[in-house]
Amino acid sequence: MSADPKKSVPSEPISESTKSQIETLLASGLGEFTLRELLGTLLSGVSVAERGLYLDQRPEDRPNGFYDRSLQVGSVPVDIRVPRTRNGDFRPANLPSPYQRGYPEEVESLLLGLLASSRSINAAREGLQKMGLSGSQQDLERIAAGLIDELELGNSRPLDTDLLALFVDGKYIELRDGDRLRTACIYLAVGLGRDGKKRVLACIAKPGRENLEDWKAVLRGLIERGLRRVMIFVQDDFSGLLKVSESFFPHADVQLCVVHMQRNARSHLSRSDAAEFQQRWRAIKSSWSEDVGNRGFEELCDRFADDYPSWIAGLRKKRLHYLAFLKYPDAMRKSFSTTNLVEAVNGQLEIMRRNSGGYFHSEDTLKLKLGLAVSHLENGRWRRSAGGILAALSQLNAMFESRFEGAS
Repeated sequence: MSADPKKSVPSEPISESTKSQIETLLASGLGEFTLRELLGTLLSGVSVAERGLYLDQRPEDRPNGFYDRSLQVGSVPVDIRVPRTRNGDFRPANLPSPYQRGYPEEVESLLLGLLASSRSINAAREGLQKMGLSGSQQDLERIAAGLIDELELGNSRPLDTDLLALFVDGKYIELRDGDRLRTACIYLAVGLGRDGKKRVLACIAKPGRENLEDWKAVLRGLIERGLRRVMIFVQDDFSGLLKVSESFFPHADVQLCVVHMQRNARSHLSRSDAAEFQQRWRAIKSSWSEDVGNRGFEELCDRFADDYPSWIAGLRKKRLHYLAFLKYPDAMRKSFSTTNLVEAVNGQLEIMRRNSGGYFHSEDTLKLKLGLAVSHLENGRWRRSAGGILAALSQLNAMFESRFEGAS
């Protein structure tokens, strides 16, 4: 349950030590998330991990869903999901005493300290130990692993058969490997379902540079998990990926990211020509019909073909893929013309990378950071459909049915 931003906050003052810890938290690279979301994610994840440990010791009991509870961590209101078991005997140790809505000051300090020190898994384990969640090292390891699993993306979960849109992009990061740093690429896939909700479908880190074989494996994995029909596939112009996308989803419109195209224009054209190119492109994006946009695109190519023949030839060859978004409702054109939806995850990861010294300290730390980023989006602003999507949803679903009923 996400926190209500309009919820009143008690006027109880925050201690100087807590203020200092909050400043440390924000400086650690997690400041892109709100404090209440971070605390809610942490407490919910630890509770789920603790329930798993409890059920391992009591095989006769079974999990029985969750209930929502609102708590106070100092002056910060936090909404968490509390796990239950069938016999009702389980109660997470990290909850305050019954009939109390808040934590004592020392527990608040530990919670904030754990979040602030979460650059490494060892620091998180130390925080769990200080919280008194377990007495043995073995149990601590299991709880810490459970916390990571709760936050880690479900790269193997079954998927819906149908998507209105699929967005993919890759991001380079560096991982610490002993006393060296090694390059890795995170392959991200985000889907827009027919219910209008956005979900991260895959977030997979692979060693080395971005390459076509890894993209084939990612897309093949989506199909193996149940995905069959996609109306529009949005990607950048990574070499060879266009043909792969068309082969995996032959009935989808494949849209190449226009932001990447505009960046390329700035690097290929002179400064004055690039400015004119951008102005003409803005007019094309606002075209009232697909035909008008196509004519504008041809005129743009004609204008620069003599001075930049090779680059313009490449644009002309991929015209349909740069203008596919014009087929869709006005409210969705901006979203469907770029990979910005994937950049929502990449952007948060980039902030955490910079604040962690420019690299991730281990694979487990990377998973934890990715889990936090995705949890923040899916349980935050992605939990409800955006207004533009809701306004166009009926039309998008009608287009989907027309497309795939005709294909069948």
